[in-house]
Amino acid sequence: MNSKSFKKVNEETINKILNENQNFLYTSKNSSIKYLFKLPYGLVISIYKTNTILLQGEQINEFANKYFLKTENNKNNPTLIKKIIELPNIGCDEVGVGDFFGPLITCCAFVEKDFMQKYSSLIKEIVDSKKIKDSKIINLFEKIKDKVTWEIYVLDNSNYNKAYNIYKNTHKLKAICHNQSLKKLFKNNVNLKNKQIIMDQFVDEKNYYKYLQDQKVVINNIYFETKAESKYISVACASIISRYHFLKEIKKLEREYQVKLPLGASNYVKNYVNKYKIEKKSEVEKFTKLHFNSKI
Repeated sequence: MNSKSFKKVNEETINKILNENQNFLYTSKNSSIKYLFKLPYGLVISIYKTNTILLQGEQINEFANKYFLKTENNKNNPTLIKKIIELPNIGCDEVGVGDFFGPLITCCAFVEKDFMQKYSSLIKEIVDSKKIKDSKIINLFEKIKDKVTWEIYVLDNSNYNKAYNIYKNTHKLKAICHNQSLKKLFKNNVNLKNKQIIMDQFVDEKNYYKYLQDQKVVINNIYFETKAESKYISVACASIISRYHFLKEIKKLEREYQVKLPLGASNYVKNYVNKYKIEKKSEVEKFTKLHFNSKI
């Protein structure tokens, strides 16, 4: 089994890992381990009380890069210079990955070359949707919806659960959904086919295309970068648009099934999940991601 360890990881990084992977948190029998995560694609993460992080299994480098983890040997190496992509371009992001309730939604958004000049007063508001209060997402969506060209793809909970039972891999589901939203964009906007695409990286390029081997049409010409939603206006727009539609879908599901669907994957949310698995047994798969660990 592949493995790699990282010593003296700061608390901010550990808390970020904890917050973003709550649904994969398990209890460890090793008293030295503070947090144990088992991700769907075969990666086991052990965070020790000494702030050492041990990664075992698949996609170690991808996870380490996502959280900027560095070993003692390479921590002093100069940072790699990332590719700089100017407008116009297409940004891609997704939402719903870490939520027990609601669908997985991907979005791609094309931003024109003169966007920043035309809408200079709006630029400061367009940031990663995770940094924007949900109460402001709707207002911001209304401001940008007609200023960019975009498409979304919604994988509802019923189909999400069926697909996960087949693939057992959330990264593959995300790749398929991103490919679907890009196909919709190019089908409805043929003139955009040669534009550069930027995707907020959740997996490396090689594995992304590997996950799409069984798809009839695969969109290429994609540049992958971590934290792209904080670096590219198009990806930030995609983040906001997908978040808006996710919140809209949550409200729709709440009305349809007469339930309360809190966001995220905290113990508070897990209490609702476990309640609905009993009280809404015949319907729970229609608004819940069932492969998440709901043990408290």
